[in-house]
Amino acid sequence: MDIVEFLLARIREDESKSQELLARPFLSESDRWYEQRMLTECAAKRVLVDVIGHAREAALNHMILSDDRESRRLAESIEWTVYALSAMALPYMEHPDYQDSWRLPEAR
Repeated sequence: MDIVEFLLARIREDESKSQELLARPFLSESDRWYEQRMLTECAAKRVLVDVIGHAREAALNHMILSDDRESRRLAESIEWTVYALSAMALPYMEHPDYQDSWRLPEAR
C-alpha cells in the first residue's frame, strides 16, 4: 500500500463514520455541524490527494524522459509532493497501516 492508497482509505473511513453518525436521529446541532464539516473536509482531502498524486506521477514520468539538469528540477517537484502527502498522513500515525517512512523528519 502506498501513501496515496493509505490516505484514500482513511478518508473513506472518516466519511463512513461521519455518515453513520449523521444518520442518528438525536444529534445535537453542533454534532451535526461537525460531522457535515468532516464530510466537506474529506471531499477536499480527496481532491488534494488526487492533485498531488497526479503531480507526483507527472513529474516522475517526465523525469524518466528528461536530461540530467531537468531531472534535478523535477526531483524537487517530487519532493514537495512527498512532503505534502506525508503531512496529510500525520493525523493517521497511530493507524496500523501507517508506515514510518511517511513520517515527516520533524515529526520523528
